[in-house]
Amino acid sequence: MNVIQRAPKASTFSIVSVKSVEQARRIDEAISRRAYEIFERRGGTGWHELEDWREAESEVRSKLCVGLTSSADSLLVSCSLAHFQNGSVEIWVAPKQMTICAKPIGNKEKRNKQEHRPYQGIVFRVVALPGEIDPSRVVPNLKGQFLEIRLPMIRPKHEGCVQAA
Repeated sequence: MNVIQRAPKASTFSIVSVKSVEQARRIDEAISRRAYEIFERRGGTGWHELEDWREAESEVRSKLCVGLTSSADSLLVSCSLAHFQNGSVEIWVAPKQMTICAKPIGNKEKRNKQEHRPYQGIVFRVVALPGEIDPSRVVPNLKGQFLEIRLPMIRPKHEGCVQAA
């Protein structure tokens, strides 16, 4: 895991190169931990494994809205960081995938005693990229609470070459 760069305000976010396989492993591990917490909350009774896993997955996988656009040489991913704790945002980049990891700002409203405590952990939003990018050349641009990430694409060597007939 290589830290590519930190935001101008170092406490806002960081961009890290993490292989796609490792990204998936970390997300599955977080879902597994949350599923076990749900299992324990129910009193440790069996026969609800799939239900626990699905609930954990829906809590851990973020529904964060992201924008994805492309140009001739790069992809642009954008999202709002307004709903996340300052300093908790980490962007994982790999050649064909990007994951936004962050800790949401806690919900301040009072809850019924019988309701379970809402998930307080890191959430993940995976963005499958339509082309291969160069993780070492990622360029973030923070505008207030709005983050734009420019992902330069890797061009196949045969592109741009003209073959003689």
